[in-house]
Amino acid sequence: MGAIPESSTPRRFNLTMLNAAYDAFRRDMARMSAAAGTAPGSAPDAGRVARGWGMFRRHWLAQQAAEQRALWTVMRGRERSSVFDALELRAFRVVPLLDGVDAALEHGDRRAFRQYARTLPPAVNDLLDYKEAEMLPLIHRVLTPFEWGTFDVEMRRELGMRGLASFVPWLLDGAPDATSRAVMRLLPPPFRLLYRARWLPRYQRRERWAAPAV
Repeated sequence: MGAIPESSTPRRFNLTMLNAAYDAFRRDMARMSAAAGTAPGSAPDAGRVARGWGMFRRHWLAQQAAEQRALWTVMRGRERSSVFDALELRAFRVVPLLDGVDAALEHGDRRAFRQYARTLPPAVNDLLDYKEAEMLPLIHRVLTPFEWGTFDVEMRRELGMRGLASFVPWLLDGAPDATSRAVMRLLPPPFRLLYRARWLPRYQRRERWAAPAV
């Protein structure tokens, strides 16, 4: 693998979408915990929970795949391997928990769902915290502008146009105004129009989870 060109000015890439996605994943984990924590007499509607979970899972898997191909695989070998070993360990811990939630919802097992709602959010948050503390700072130092741009290509490929139509309103659901404005600035004008006219109204018509984030 070739050497990274040296520059006297450190590169600074715009990580707005990554940071917004990580916040959205944390938001959904809070909503999952809130839904599982409702009193037995006011159990959350299974359809709403399943829709919330399906949206989280779809975007989580797309994000993980795009990051692995465009970021971590490219960066590995340019930094000490222990950083990536720790990342992979945290990512592997999440996988069986995702599968467990899938099985619990498929079989209508509320007890198992409540159990996974206690164990999955800490594992997800631990992985996201590690990425923010250890991996994202490396992006500025290790990747070239072309390599960083490849991540956007990979993410769009994972989502597709139909997926993008649900991803953007999901991403901005409950986001601070500053985050929403920053994300909107990154979208081409036609996508901004689609978001306001079609994507957001469609997203808002389908209720998800059973309680707001706490």
